[in-house]
Amino acid sequence: MANFETQLIALIDSAKEICDVAEKSGRGDQFNGSDWTPAIILGHLVDVDKQVWMARFDLMRQAQISGAPIPRLQWWEPDAVVTAEKYSTQSFAEARTKLLASRENMVSYLKNLSLQERAAAAQHRTFGSITIESMLQVLLDHDKEHQASLL
Repeated sequence: MANFETQLIALIDSAKEICDVAEKSGRGDQFNGSDWTPAIILGHLVDVDKQVWMARFDLMRQAQISGAPIPRLQWWEPDAVVTAEKYSTQSFAEARTKLLASRENMVSYLKNLSLQERAAAAQHRTFGSITIESMLQVLLDHDKEHQASLL
């Protein structure tokens, strides 16, 4: 597994790469009611950053600090229909800006965690025992899935 600092760099690089692939995909900006536009995909990643990753990092950290039992998690993503509606009129440039800002915010948060906080644990229904640090690979894999959908 990559070390923590390398993964932090990868979080930014991954977002930039997805934006570049999305921009070069040749897909239009007009939502046809079924196929997500690049802007919708980037919007989805922003929502997942906030509603899944950051929320879970904080939940795991708070449980560790308070001595509460480790959280039990399952796979969850924001509703696809709601996401499409929310971002269908967003420009690609705006979506890019929001994703890159989201990742910068995430990296800033993660950089400020102590070694002990990075080890805050949860039990995930799909991934088993995970820590904040090991979740970064899950996040990067999720990015790759969406990047592949743009090819």
